[in-house]
Order: sequence, then structure tokens, then C-alpha cells
Amino acid sequence: MAAQQPIDDLPEETVESQPKKSIFSSNLLVMLILFVLAMAEMLAAYFFVLPSPATVSASVKETAQKDVPSKVPYKPDVEQSLQQTEEREEVDLGSYTFTEGDLSNLPFRVSIQFFGLVNKTDRQEYDKRYEIHKNRIRNAILVILRSSKQSEIIDPTLGLVKNKVMVKVNEILGMPLVKGVIYTDIAIQTGG
Repeated sequence: MAAQQPIDDLPEETVESQPKKSIFSSNLLVMLILFVLAMAEMLAAYFFVLPSPATVSASVKETAQKDVPSKVPYKPDVEQSLQQTEEREEVDLGSYTFTEGDLSNLPFRVSIQFFGLVNKTDRQEYDKRYEIHKNRIRNAILVILRSSKQSEIIDPTLGLVKNKVMVKVNEILGMPLVKGVIYTDIAIQTGG
């Protein structure tokens, strides 16, 4: 049997290089195992936990159908609206002024006048129903304006706000009598 050399007699490179290689190898092995486990978890989540595209699509369609008001099945058709303009009359939906939140960190005040477009043949029915519900309509329009996002208020067309107003007014009237909404005299003031 050969006698073992004491550690002190071994060259320094031999003493230092052996533990570094084994520590490096074990660290690399641990990192590799962690990487493999992480990849396995991601694959399991992808195949077993996340819903399929078909499931997501069905869920979106179901949610969209629930959000459509059941009382007012009317959706505005812009082309049809433009073609039938001469058959429609403008009815006053009121003038509204409110101060709200902040526009670029400043309070802002909005004044706006709304008009509805009603078919001439529906004008008497509209007048009768509007007279009964005029305060509810005014309140609903104020709620729509105050709950609208800043981007909806400063939009030059006010498209989303006008659509919300039309749908809500028709819902309160109980019939789709208002075929469109237009606005005039809009003023947005920022500052204190």
C-alpha cells in the first residue's frame, strides 16, 4: 500500500481545484433541476389550468349577451340614420352642467346640450312618454355624464356618451323612440 501524502505536501492548485469543480458541478446540477421543474410547471399550467381559446371565446360571447339591455333591442345604424334624417325631428333632451374629477390634475366643468332624433310618426308617442318620465331621463343623463371617463367626455364625437344616452332614454321610455342623439353647445373648462 502506498503511503498517503499529507495535504500540506500537495500542490496548491490540486487542493483548491477539486472543491471548486465539485461545488460548480453541484450548483449547475441544482440549477438544471430547478429549470426543468419550472418548465414542467409551466407546461402543466398551459395544458391543464389555462382555459382553451374556445372556452374563452364562449365566455366572452355569453358575457356580451348578458350586457345587452333586454328591454331595448335597438342598435343605432349610422347609415340608416343619415338616410332618414329628413323623416326625423329633433327633441330637446336638456342642458347639463357638471363639475367633475380632474382633467390633467385639474378640476373640469362640462356644459352640454343634448337633442334626440325621433321619427315624425313617433313624435306624439314620444311627447306623451317624455312628459311622464322627463325627470328620470334628466337624472339618467346626469348619471351617464358623471360616470363617464375623461376620455369619453373629451372625445370630439362623444360617440360612447351619445350611445349610452340614447339607450338609457329608450329604456326609460319603454320603446326605441329615440333613433339618435346629437349634442350642441358643449363647453369644457379646466381649472379651479
